[in-house]
Amino acid sequence: MRIGFVGSGSMAGAIARGAAHSEAIDSLMFSDTGSGRAGALADELGGQSATNERIAAECDIVVLAVKPYAIREVCIALAPTIAERGGVCVASLAAGTPIDTLSAALGDVPIVRVMPNVNAQIGQSMSALCANKAASTTAASFTTHGTYLDAVRALMNAVGTTLVIDEDKFAVFSALAGCSPAWVFQIIEALARAGVKYGLSKSQATTIAAQAVAGSASLVLDRAEDGIVPAQLIDQVCSPGGTTIAGLLASEEAGLSNALVAAVDAAVQRDGELR
Repeated sequence: MRIGFVGSGSMAGAIARGAAHSEAIDSLMFSDTGSGRAGALADELGGQSATNERIAAECDIVVLAVKPYAIREVCIALAPTIAERGGVCVASLAAGTPIDTLSAALGDVPIVRVMPNVNAQIGQSMSALCANKAASTTAASFTTHGTYLDAVRALMNAVGTTLVIDEDKFAVFSALAGCSPAWVFQIIEALARAGVKYGLSKSQATTIAAQAVAGSASLVLDRAEDGIVPAQLIDQVCSPGGTTIAGLLASEEAGLSNALVAAVDAAVQRDGELR
């Protein structure tokens, strides 16, 4: 597959670095608006710096990694080239831009909407995908990957875990996967400050809290394969009359669970306001 990135920011770079290690990727192209990032990524990964038009003319998957405010203008500019070629799939990373909006600018071409998160930087993204009808057909130019959606999913699997969901669930996905890293960082920071309160250095406390969170998340995913849910893991950690249950009850009294649900509610509501 030939992958082209229209836009060469941090998310495009993270995905490209993951893709660069895949044997399925034949070449990488990058464009920018004059920042120099495209050339830097091309040099780093053995790709090429190119114009948007060349990417549309030569690549099998065109990844739109531009800001949402610019997405319509970019799509309109690329639409004639993509339509003339045929067999090109457009993958959009633009938050809050539904497939209908993309289709209105691009026409009836395969479109996959992708929502990764910041952890793509270390190959641990949780990414959602949805596609139009055209993207669910067999990919004409790279048949070994099945449908166009399959091909884009393979690309995103290079930087983490993917899930295909209905587009009307993207707002809640954005809250649970796109926004939540910031909230988890906040939880780690709060735990680290509590550690400092009791005599640890900030560096020590941050490492302890971060590794505890990382290990706990891995345990949830591992045990989920056996049908075990987080509530059951909580019960395993809480000894009768012990320190963990004392802390758990205190956190609930302070509103931890309600605060996290409120954060999701606020993010979903704001997503709706931005459309």
